[in-house]
Amino acid sequence: MKYAITGHTRGIGKRAFERLTPNVIGFSKSTGYDITNFADRRRIIDESSNCDIFINNATEGFGQTLLFLELLEAWKDTDKTIINVGSRIAEVLILPETQQHLLKYQAEKLILKEMSKRTRGTCKVKYRWFAYVGTESILKKYPHFTEQDYITEDQAVDIILS
Repeated sequence: MKYAITGHTRGIGKRAFERLTPNVIGFSKSTGYDITNFADRRRIIDESSNCDIFINNATEGFGQTLLFLELLEAWKDTDKTIINVGSRIAEVLILPETQQHLLKYQAEKLILKEMSKRTRGTCKVKYRWFAYVGTESILKKYPHFTEQDYITEDQAVDIILS
């Protein structure tokens, strides 16, 4: 089994990349792949053509959803698998006032979730989601979090790969 993953240099993506090495290729902004850029998305799709499973992990604007739709078109008549990494925020109907700043992020993840459910064809699509993950950036952003407030990166990777 050969994997491709976006966002492989930090957080959950880095942990997944480490666990899947040597059977994985990674794409991240820090290595020259910006999922918000059409040409970069095209390169990602081309360079992952020999992979069996694509983990669509990186999120930036609607780039994650656009990458999914473009990859789905490229893989539509294959028996490959796309795993879209979502978020619990797509499960919440109305954000509380204290979280209104997350409205755009919620829309991005909600569209990814809905598009994942509406696919047809031989390519398999999985949607995996969870709430907070104890990545370096989350723990820095929320220093008051305790271990009960998040799952570990390894637990997140277990969910993604299940």
